Amino acid sequence: MRKELIVKVKEQANKEVANAYAYYESKQNGFGEYFLSDFSNTINAIKLSPNGFVKFHQYRQVRFSVFPFVIVYEVIENELVVYAVFETHQDPKKKLR
Repeated sequence: MRKELIVKVKEQANKEVANAYAYYESKQNGFGEYFLSDFSNTINAIKLSPNGFVKFHQYRQVRFSVFPFVIVYEVIENELVVYAVFETHQDPKKKLR
């Protein structure tokens, strides 16, 4: 049986989540929470199949179900390391800056 992955969200990715939350919450009360729920659901999908998503250089990425974002991550031993939470309308070259 596979060990549960420990989720480590890097500082930049935390900032991106917080900024997106604030943006959506400012548009409509409760919409930021809906964004966080989509983020959490995407993390859970990664935990179920960590190597099942598209490779981007040495990292993998998976799109949110609802919001136009991707999570850029890597699995290192028993850790799921989230490097970026990237809004897909931006220049893809900015993913890991």
